[in-house]
Amino acid sequence: MKTKELILLVGVTEILLGTVTLFGTFLSIVLGFNGKPLNVLLFVVISAGISTVLGIGIIAKSKIAYKLLLYFSTVIIGSKILIYAGIIHLNGAIYTGLPSGLMNLCSIVYHAFVIYLLLSPKGKALFYK
Repeated sequence: MKTKELILLVGVTEILLGTVTLFGTFLSIVLGFNGKPLNVLLFVVISAGISTVLGIGIIAKSKIAYKLLLYFSTVIIGSKILIYAGIIHLNGAIYTGLPSGLMNLCSIVYHAFVIYLLLSPKGKALFYK
């Protein structure tokens, strides 16, 4: 795949992750299955909203979305490393469908790929014409 197509795929992935999370969260609230504390619930909803908007921005080739996705991807990788190192701990499960270790590993790999792709000369050129 070409860089342009991979970046489009990242944008679509962000939109899907965000919208599926928002839909699932709101559905769990409506059906009365939500067991998340309010602070975790707000974090999930805000994060999903940001992911959706960033995905739209990446598809639209927005420089702001480009910079924010690089920033958030870096923060996410850093936080996962701190979780693995036992330096920080989450007080509530954000998502419980898969083992947290697997989720964290997938997140690190995905966000590292996003950073690599966006910082590649061809990736950067798509946003800085």
